[in-house]
Amino acid sequence: MLQFADPVASSHAAATRILPSDRILPSVAAEATLRTADGPYDFDLAPMMREPLNELAGRRYQGIVFVGPQRSSKTSALILGGLCYVVTASPGDTLLVHVSRDSARTFSQQDLSRAIAASPKLAAAMSPSSRDDNLLDKRFRSGMDLHLGWPTATQLAGRSVRYVFLTDYDRPENRDNVDGQGPLWDMALKRVETYMSRGKCLAESSPGDDVVDGAWRAPDSAPHMAPPARGIISVYNTGSRGRWYWRCRHCGEWMQCAPGYDLFRLPTVERLIDLVREHGVEPLVERYAIVPCPTCAVIHTQEDKAALNLSGRWLHEGERFEGDAIVGDRRRSNIWSGWMGGAGASFQRWDSLLRNYLQAVERYAAIGDEAPMRMVSLSDVALPYTPMAMRSKRTAKKIAERAEIWGERTLPVGVRFLTAAADVQSSRFVVQVHGWGEGLEQWIIDRYDLSSSDRPEGDRYAAVQPASYLEDWSVLEAVISREYRFASGAVLRPLVMMVDSGGRAGVTANAYAWWRSLAKKGQSQRIQLVRGDGRLKAARIRRTLPDSSKRSDRKSGAKGDVPVWMVNTNMLKDQLAGDLDRPSGGIASLHIPEWIASKMPDVLEELVAEIRTDKGWRNPASKRNEATDLAVYNRGAMLAIGGERIEWENPPSWAVVPGAGATVTARRRRPRINSPGASY
Repeated sequence: MLQFADPVASSHAAATRILPSDRILPSVAAEATLRTADGPYDFDLAPMMREPLNELAGRRYQGIVFVGPQRSSKTSALILGGLCYVVTASPGDTLLVHVSRDSARTFSQQDLSRAIAASPKLAAAMSPSSRDDNLLDKRFRSGMDLHLGWPTATQLAGRSVRYVFLTDYDRPENRDNVDGQGPLWDMALKRVETYMSRGKCLAESSPGDDVVDGAWRAPDSAPHMAPPARGIISVYNTGSRGRWYWRCRHCGEWMQCAPGYDLFRLPTVERLIDLVREHGVEPLVERYAIVPCPTCAVIHTQEDKAALNLSGRWLHEGERFEGDAIVGDRRRSNIWSGWMGGAGASFQRWDSLLRNYLQAVERYAAIGDEAPMRMVSLSDVALPYTPMAMRSKRTAKKIAERAEIWGERTLPVGVRFLTAAADVQSSRFVVQVHGWGEGLEQWIIDRYDLSSSDRPEGDRYAAVQPASYLEDWSVLEAVISREYRFASGAVLRPLVMMVDSGGRAGVTANAYAWWRSLAKKGQSQRIQLVRGDGRLKAARIRRTLPDSSKRSDRKSGAKGDVPVWMVNTNMLKDQLAGDLDRPSGGIASLHIPEWIASKMPDVLEELVAEIRTDKGWRNPASKRNEATDLAVYNRGAMLAIGGERIEWENPPSWAVVPGAGATVTARRRRPRINSPGASY
């Protein structure tokens, strides 16, 4: 028997496709539709999201860009809220771009599916056909299609849609150049051009990049301009440049909820380091977790934040407040852009915000690791990070002024253990020995060249040629036997040496063959090979087993049997720069001997040869930089033996200064080298 469709249901379905869009503000549509675990979504919790979301219904802007901290509800309000408006009030084909395929799947399975299940309006808008409800593609009764994608040329090219939503814009690694086709924002904006002023491209994210120029300052003519940085910050700068403003609850004047920590009147990082060391974190949290009004100085506390946000307004560049009114000519652009600081985040308390930062400062003060400071800057307060190395004006002359007096091959008080590193040059090995003390205080103990091989050449020995002669590598074996003496007579030798295994053709193969010979003699634990890893987001240090059969480099001689430590040169050079900036003496500072400053001034020039850029450390003038590389490899050696994890109240035997006349081999066990695959 033939089955016919219900004519009434078919008529309703057809009518849904031709109904005009509802004349309703997107934020109102989102509040009426979006449901959370606590009930209907309430924009009073995140009132700063109303204006950017409402621009989906406007004709003034084609692009909408929101820069803000994590825990500010930007994904729920702008992405899920935006989808609620599109589906229920203004249907149009939509592309939602996630960081990756996996994150798109997770969003579909969790956030989107739960939102549809919890909202009768969204559920009713879905197509009744089961084949229209797939993991990454959904069709609605209105005829609109929603596709969940990720940043690839295939996903973005050749399709026209009315809406594009970009979530966590700064997270994809290929954001600035998607498959060689250009920036993600430019490609996404192209997709909506067919719809002219009705097409909308919306992006939200916290910043993900460092600033390009640490000396940059906003010009007086553009007070809302963001510092030069790649990613969503650069897109923000092309837009209207809005900032979120609060109104003082006492005097009624307006104050900016600026990115960073300026609202809390924190001292400089350099001063905070001293304060954290002196007082600890919690007293500083209690002292600074308040916002004084810049006009009347009345204090606002965490309990005032909700009211401050409720009365808040967006002020775009070119505009100004006159009482309740906003006057002036807004900066012209086809992009609405807004940037809010972490103090305004709906779900982040001020004391938590400051605690995270001060704990990061405390870690930097202790071991020179600024990665946590970078993370809280980007995610908690939505500020592109300025590396400490970019803020410094260090020079060889300034380093020389802090030189200290102790003799060659002697050890100053405070040294607990030694590491060594060797850099490979065309006709020599350059060796640098570092001493390490409590709190990772550091001393350059020795610096010398090994330029003569054991190969006779007439009445002398031939020059070292690491790329050509395997036997020349044996001269390095004496480095770990070289003795350095305290005034007491106690003697230390380097516990471990890192040797650079990269360079001109032949170096890597010879380095691997030499290490295999050491392994046969039982000497391979104290001598390790190392390579620099220039990727910004690489692990600080990790132990690998290269295998040339699985790589394009067929001439390296790698068989998966020679361990090579990969060190993040950018991260460790950041730490070196911080060590050089600290006053001589104390935790994590770097001491320079006067005999190096006077006899080997080139070493100091090598320590400042490179400059920090947003893409990492660069040597634009191609100056000699061996001292920098060797300091990095020495830190890698320290990390490899677990020096950063020492409990100084109960240190391992190899980090205890031996008694008078004793040597390292007589009194100490050797540190353990971590297994392949270890990274930290």
